[in-house]
Amino acid sequence: MAAREKREEIVIVNRRTGKALQITGPDNGQIVEQAEPNGSDAQVWIQVKAPGRAVKLVNKQNGKVLDVTHGSTEAGSWAQTWDDVDGGSQVWKWVKVTATYKKLLNVQSGKVLDIVEMREDDGAPAQIWDDVGDEGVGQQWKAVPAVEKPEPAPVKEEKPAPKKRAPRKPRAVKEAAPAKEEAPKAEPKTEPVAKAEPEVKTEPKAEPVKEAAPAPAKSEAPKTEPKPARRKPGRKPKAAK
Repeated sequence: MAAREKREEIVIVNRRTGKALQITGPDNGQIVEQAEPNGSDAQVWIQVKAPGRAVKLVNKQNGKVLDVTHGSTEAGSWAQTWDDVDGGSQVWKWVKVTATYKKLLNVQSGKVLDIVEMREDDGAPAQIWDDVGDEGVGQQWKAVPAVEKPEPAPVKEEKPAPKKRAPRKPRAVKEAAPAKEEAPKAEPKTEPVAKAEPEVKTEPKAEPVKEAAPAPAKSEAPKTEPKPARRKPGRKPKAAK
């Protein structure tokens, strides 16, 4: 069993404008234009080999091939995308100009891919035109490998690490709340003190010393003379009988 042919995905960039060749819709007959490279599939083309060292350019988004409207061979005919019908207008050759840039020659018409009226804005249509030589940079293109968008890697669920006990913080000393500033008390108004007149010291007058009256002499109680002791009367002698 033959190995499956690898198809190269490219973005086709115009040398003069730096813009990429892109489709404008999914249906047959919709034009091809230039626009700022944005990495979308509308700007990605897959090269498929054709006889005579030619290629077909299949758009990645709509699956249709680069073609010329109505299969025309006249200069100024616009480019379009169409289902692959093996028509001559759908076959192209790369013609080298420099190591980087080449021309895209339409095999059926013999004309090269160009931009209408040498416009530089987004949305300017592509066309076929007579080859004007190496000076026609608007007819030169480079094939840039399309960058595949990597799928996001599955997010690994990480187990939470065991919590470490944080060292105890020293107790913060509570700072005393700042004392409320009291409004300055109004000082009582002091009336001016009258100057005291000098006091005249007067010496106290010495009062005359009163002579102490002689104390009355204590009267002695009169002495009582001792009374003679009473003699008891003697008993009378009893008379003789």
